[in-house]
Amino acid sequence: MPPDRSGSVEATPSSPADIALESADASPEVFVSYAWGGESEALVDRLERVFAARGIAVVRDKHALGYKADIHAFMQRLGRGRCVIAVIGDKYLRSPHCMFELMQVAARGDFQDRVFPVLLDDAKIQRAAERVRYVQHWEAQIRELDEALKTVSAADLKGFREEIDLYTEIRRTIAELTAILRNMNTLSTQMHSETDFVALVDAVSARLTARS
Repeated sequence: MPPDRSGSVEATPSSPADIALESADASPEVFVSYAWGGESEALVDRLERVFAARGIAVVRDKHALGYKADIHAFMQRLGRGRCVIAVIGDKYLRSPHCMFELMQVAARGDFQDRVFPVLLDDAKIQRAAERVRYVQHWEAQIRELDEALKTVSAADLKGFREEIDLYTEIRRTIAELTAILRNMNTLSTQMHSETDFVALVDAVSARLTARS
């Protein structure tokens, strides 16, 4: 996930980003949703190598998106993916763009079948009181932007209203999504690391093999 990326228009079939992704459809692949930087990106780099060793292409924004490519369209395409690894940490849960990707996956149905979560240690979702803090974060984001919008004319605010609508939708869905993730046996990052992600790779491979 690019830092603070956003867009608004669905890519046409002839767009460069869509062409690159369509061509990738011919081989086994899996999308990955993650926050840039730190532990998350280092883990994705390793995942990319592990999956490549099994002949599975990991589709990630840094490689699939060229200069001026439609970021929003890529996130929507990721949401339609048959297999989506979501590397979820505190930064992810506070990012509008990461959360948009996760909501896109959920909106397409079969969420628990298509998403393959890897929960970082700083993703505090095990206790209800911890999950509430993420709801509070998004409520604060909504209030901050809403107050800022009151300082300017109501005319020609396209782009701002869409952003506050996104924050509102994240606030509406984050409790349910984190509850689902909490209830999934995702294994610890240490267990994944010690086994070279074998459980994750096997699960993704099984779903790709079962593709109709």
